[in-house]
Formats: sequence, structure tokens, C-alpha cells
Amino acid sequence: MPEYDLILRNGSIIDGTGAPAVAGSIGISGGSIAAVGDVSGDATAEIDVAGMVITPGFVDVHAHDDAAVVRDPRVDFKIMQGVTTDVVGNCGAGNAPANDQFRPMYAAGFGAILGGDGEIPWRTTAEYFDAVDAARPACNVAAYVPQGVIRMNVMGSERGRPTDEQMAEMKRLVDDAMQAGAIGMSTGLIYVPGAYTETGELIELAKVVAEYGGIYTSHIRNEGADVMKAVAEAIEIGEKAGCGVQISHHKSAGPGAYGLTKETLPFLAAARARGVDVTIDVYPYIASSSSLAAMYRVGRGAAFEGVEAIVASVKYNKEKYEGRYIRDIAADLDLPIKEAVAKVLQDEENTPSVIMFVMDEADVRRVISDDHCMIGSDGLPTDGKPHPRLYGTMARVLQTYVRDEGLMTLEEGVRKMTSLPARKHRLGDRGELRKGWAADIVVFDPATVADIATYDDPRQYPAGIQYVIVNGEVVVRDGTQTEARPGKMLRRKATGA
Repeated sequence: MPEYDLILRNGSIIDGTGAPAVAGSIGISGGSIAAVGDVSGDATAEIDVAGMVITPGFVDVHAHDDAAVVRDPRVDFKIMQGVTTDVVGNCGAGNAPANDQFRPMYAAGFGAILGGDGEIPWRTTAEYFDAVDAARPACNVAAYVPQGVIRMNVMGSERGRPTDEQMAEMKRLVDDAMQAGAIGMSTGLIYVPGAYTETGELIELAKVVAEYGGIYTSHIRNEGADVMKAVAEAIEIGEKAGCGVQISHHKSAGPGAYGLTKETLPFLAAARARGVDVTIDVYPYIASSSSLAAMYRVGRGAAFEGVEAIVASVKYNKEKYEGRYIRDIAADLDLPIKEAVAKVLQDEENTPSVIMFVMDEADVRRVISDDHCMIGSDGLPTDGKPHPRLYGTMARVLQTYVRDEGLMTLEEGVRKMTSLPARKHRLGDRGELRKGWAADIVVFDPATVADIATYDDPRQYPAGIQYVIVNGEVVVRDGTQTEARPGKMLRRKATGA
């Protein structure tokens, strides 16, 4: 009987820790890594990967595929870029828990953004996690409990402070989610109802998260001129609650905020120096993407003045609106920008997504170079023409910031996608190529790996990613996705690896 199920022969091994690459092979057996380095013995199958690098599977630390992993479990847009673990429930948005009050709100807002159709067959977080397992996605999934969803379940879109009874119920729902295996709690403090939530309320909920060793992650309250104040709030919540902090898609957005990362990054470093476990993630693009309705609420459409923006997806008028710059739509309608956006929202029942070019490349480079920064796509699995980051994030880091610009070594780029997020998010035996650990592996050609997706044609898989293995099964072979769907729901581990 063969000693291994599969051997990857003659590759350059990058173990995910940042250590230099070494020549060698990987032996896989029973879904786990059985040998690393000099692998003798025979196997049921062998693949010669000479000239390529073998790395841990990539962790997309900031995803919005909550419904997509159940509705479209092939998740080709993630698997084909080497993502073996998808972290969902970000920005306070998600699809669980789901009581009768939340369901219509989900159908009217979150559903299309998260890759669903508005239907939710589960009620609790635990039932959602079971549904992910039952769907058998191609990649693994880990999840935050979304604070916005918790508040909607209890208070709807009501402004103001919760009553004692409402606060107790929100804490109970967070506790249920953490017991089910959520990795922490997320907030989206520019979105309703996160925007209505005061700091003290967030601290109280985060204390529940801290009891389970979870983390607090936040799309902070302001990513523009007041970004420093918003970062300070996130750190305060973590410090007072006693849990780690993750700043989502860290940026300083808008021309008036360009360069503020020169202040935020030292501020974060100072917090770490006094013992706060605070890290950040970033997507490697200068354009953001979100709900058009949510962005319109920021200043009643003022966010679109002087900013290049594309309507990425719509429900009805695809030829009229989808994939087009808002300035061109406004010209066709003979309306000012604000009024044109308002009409698109009215025509499309508030469902469109939008891409906005609001960042400076120097800030992106500064953030992605930080030692404590990991990589997240923040992609929205919508119809239409989604932001190219949905398909190209990981390859873009490897191509642009590693190979072309030399901003970091290949080993460091891989670390930001593997061990750094896996350790922070309590993913246990993942994120490193280590004997006995889960066989989540990517094999790619460092000379040809490239991000092909564009804003005009985003649905294109990266080049150069040849093999992807999830839990020991090959899900991408010779650059083509297989029929294998070996992923599973990853419940939070009590401690880091």
C-alpha cells in the first residue's frame, strides 16, 4: 500500500512563516501533511512541480461570500486564486442569526451583496455553519458574527441606545455565535445600523467575544479625514473589552485624507507596544467597492462629487447602468451627480453595488508593507461587473508588490496571506507547511503568476496558479478547477497555533 496519497515533487517550499524558501517535496496523506522536505517512499499519485513554489493555502481574511459559499459552493473566484480559507461575516454584514424581523431586511439589502437570492433557510448561527458544511464548498470557511445583523435581529434599523432587555438579547446572540465557533465579532460603522451604535455598546458586546478568545474586527467609523479618531475607537474597544483587534481594509480614503497612513501606522504600532493585539488587512487596489445605497447615505450623495465611480451591478437596467461610470450616466440623464445616483437607486430598488476610486497608491504601498498587515479581497460576489479584487487579489500581491516592485520578498508576501491571518484568526493547524497540519496548499509559478481581472472585464482567473489543494484533495489541477469540494466550516480554536 502506498505510503502517501499524493507527493508534490521537486518544488521550492515556502512554509508561510517568512523563512527562506528551501528545495524539497511535500507528502500528503489522509488530508494532512505527512512529510516536508526530503520525501522518500511511494504515493498513489505524484506531481512534479519543478520550477514552482509550494506554499500554504491562502487565507482571504476579509470576504463577503456568506451566501455564495452555500448558493455557489464551487467558489471558483476564490479557489482559482489560491484561497483555501474564506473568512466571511465582515463589516457587520452577514446572514445569521436570522429571525423574522431580520429576514425582510436581509432580502432588501444584504442578500445581493453577499452572493445570495434573499432566502435564508436557517435561523441561528449554528444552523448557518451546519448549512455551510452541508453545501460542501470547495474552500474552507471561517466566520465572524456580524454586529449589524445582531442589532437588526433585536432593534431593526432603530436609532438610539438599546434598552437593558435589548442589550441582554444582543449579548445572548453574540454568545450563541461564539459557542457555535465564530472567530469573533465584526462591525461596519458607516453602515446602518452600525452607524447608530455607540462605543460603549460595542465594548459590552466585545466583552462577550473576549470570553471565548475571539477578536473584534471593524470597518471603522471613518476612513477619511477622521481616520485617526476612528482607529483610536477600535483600539479602545479592544483594550476595554480585552480582545484582539483587526482593522478592516485599512486606508485613508479621499483626496483630503491622502497620506494619513503615515500617522495611523505609527499609532497602531504604539498600541501594540503597550500590549494591544491590533493588526490590519488591505486589498491591493486604489478603488473601493460597496453598496451604492450605503455610499449615498454618506453626505446624501456628496461622496460621489469629484470621485470616479462605476456602477458595478444592478438588478434591472443592465445596459443602461451596469459597468458604467456615474458621470456618464449623469450626462445621459442630464442630471447632477447626486440626482443621477438617487435615480439609479430608485430604479434599482437600492440594490446596486459601486466601485469608487478613492485611494492613493502611496498609501496602499505603505499599508501593505507593514509587518502586521495581512491580505483580504473585500470582494463582493455580486452579479454584473464586480470589482476585479474578487478574482485577482492574491495574484496581484504576488505579481505587483512582490515580483514587479520588490516591495517585499516572496516569502513575506506569502506570510501575509497564510500564517499571519491563520494565527490571528485561530485557524489552528493551517497557514503553515508543517508535518501533521492540514494539507491546504497552493503551487504557483512565481515568474508568471499574474492578476488578469480588470474593471472592464473582472471575471478572469489569475495566471500562474497551477495547483490548489484543500484538506488533501486537489481542487485545481494544471490551472483548471476540478469537481472536488472538500472544504468545511472551520470553527474557532480555543487558542492559536
